[in-house]
Amino acid sequence: MRTCALARMKLSVIIVNYNVRAYLEQCLRTVFTALDGIEGEIFVVDNQSTDGSVEMVREKFPQVRLMANAENVGFSRANNQAIRESRADYVVLLNPDTVVGEDVFRKVLDFMDSRPKAGGLGVKMIDGTGHFLPESKRGLPTPAVAFYKIIGLTRLFPRSRVFGRYHLGHMPENEAAPIEILSGACMFLRKKTLDEVGLLDESFFMYGEDIDLSYRITLGGYENWYYPEARIIHYKGESTKKSSVNYVFVFYNAMAIFAQKHFTRKRTDLLSLLITGSIYLSAAGAIVSRFLRRALLPMLDLSVLYLITAGLVLLEPSTRLMPERIAVWSVLLLISFTLFGAYDRPVRIINLLKGSAVFAVIVFYWQDVPAQLRYSGWSAAVPFIAQVLPVAVAGLCTRLTLHFLRVKGYSLRTLDRKRVLAIGSPDENKHALALLWQTHFGLGRQKQMSTSDADSPEAIGLIRKKIRKHGIDEVVFCAKDLAWGRIIALMEGLKHTHAMFKIAQPAREFIIGPNSIESILDLDVMEQHAVNSAAGRRSKRILDSSLALLLLLLWPLAALFVAEPLRMARNAWAVLSGSKSWVGYHPMTDRSLKLPPTKPGVLHPLVLQPQVSAAMAIRVNAEYAKDFSAWRDLALVLRGFRLLGR
Repeated sequence: MRTCALARMKLSVIIVNYNVRAYLEQCLRTVFTALDGIEGEIFVVDNQSTDGSVEMVREKFPQVRLMANAENVGFSRANNQAIRESRADYVVLLNPDTVVGEDVFRKVLDFMDSRPKAGGLGVKMIDGTGHFLPESKRGLPTPAVAFYKIIGLTRLFPRSRVFGRYHLGHMPENEAAPIEILSGACMFLRKKTLDEVGLLDESFFMYGEDIDLSYRITLGGYENWYYPEARIIHYKGESTKKSSVNYVFVFYNAMAIFAQKHFTRKRTDLLSLLITGSIYLSAAGAIVSRFLRRALLPMLDLSVLYLITAGLVLLEPSTRLMPERIAVWSVLLLISFTLFGAYDRPVRIINLLKGSAVFAVIVFYWQDVPAQLRYSGWSAAVPFIAQVLPVAVAGLCTRLTLHFLRVKGYSLRTLDRKRVLAIGSPDENKHALALLWQTHFGLGRQKQMSTSDADSPEAIGLIRKKIRKHGIDEVVFCAKDLAWGRIIALMEGLKHTHAMFKIAQPAREFIIGPNSIESILDLDVMEQHAVNSAAGRRSKRILDSSLALLLLLLWPLAALFVAEPLRMARNAWAVLSGSKSWVGYHPMTDRSLKLPPTKPGVLHPLVLQPQVSAAMAIRVNAEYAKDFSAWRDLALVLRGFRLLGR
């Protein structure tokens, strides 16, 4: 990248960041590489991040023109801040969770220079799994197009010229063509065009601003182009979780603003009505979908229980199974399975067996089977076995079925011991695997591929063969040895392998994937021992609630041993309501260490030590998160009982 203080530049790269420090660092590395030999400048506008993004940019990328806002001003306003300062012929609005190939900027600039009527341009985007992102090319969301998307016809008929127009599904993804709407994730804009049609509309806080600007570009007599020769990775949704109810409201509200601004009043009223209805329907759908994902296994287990009891009645009409007894059994089944982690994810068969054993013991004594055995012999146990054993067997079968059908979230594979293929030089592969070993607490099979093999024409076939032969879960590309553009091409070519793709950074500090950042500073701990694991959260909540109830019931007695008894009672209510925990992290900790989230603690592991250094607090907090035990919490509460009124 060449810069000149007074001369007009060719390209300004503008990145608006909010709490995605590691992705931003990776993005900046790729941008600097892509700007090599081009007169350009880079802006980072930070919207009050709290994850050290600003400090990272100042330390590692002093050439960047950093604008650190004191508040989150939104996507449009933040981009406009940098556009007004730009001295270039073109600007590109780029999301921080993107990876740019080395030739992207040069290809796009050559293309736009050859087409003076091109006011804006979008590139081909793939996600972190190598799949094409349809929002790379979009049509204008007219009332009809928006209606088709809202009611789901766009999803049902993605390639239709009529119903699939929102994402222009009828257009080939590998052919350049004029389009109507660009994606704000990567939006190349001619500065002259912006001077004529105006900047981003700041009434859009997030979403919709790219649609509005794209439409105004076409109204101004310019063209928007889709150019697939330039490709980038977009880790879609890292800064915003698009499955959330909040996203539904923000996205559809942006569509409503666009409709009110550009369409006639009559059509706007109709579209606004549709959008308002869609907001609530989509929000309800998101809530129901989330509930069904969490309740799938319990519903399957209860269904099995009811089928078994109904079958017993049909086989033996004299069997009396009263509705209240079945209801009690259902509750006991759910409690047993929940307490022993049968509904945790990833699914663990051992937890199912534990829950089934406890349920069997409860039913054994509930039906007074011991007394029946004394009088009738082992034949009395046959009805009991016929009722309980199928529950465990059916639970095992349903979980195995979900696993083999590859239903997301129900795999029987644990989060650790993954099989990894590292691609790069021997030295970089070694460091990448060592970091993964640390963050995964051990790995399964570890395979390597050389840089020369990865750069060969047969690379995709060779990698695919290794993935299939060794059952590879993760493919890690070492960015120090492989070009960014080559990594993008390999990911796209391997998109159907079901492997997870990650990129080991040149500085050896991070390994970045679609939904994960693994670092020597980030605490990725063994799932079954982490304080925020399903088992950890469950045991911590049971202990907290039990102690809180006990202290409230025995408050007059407990008050004799506590320094501030009234505050202890308030703390007990806070713990019971879930806003606090009896034990949490020491408050003196480093922001750069990403500890798993927990509730604020009344006590902390070093509460009995009067003087604590920052280094000691960091180490103890990490150990607490890494190797959590409810028994240790209980021991700390007993030792610090007098301080429960803190």
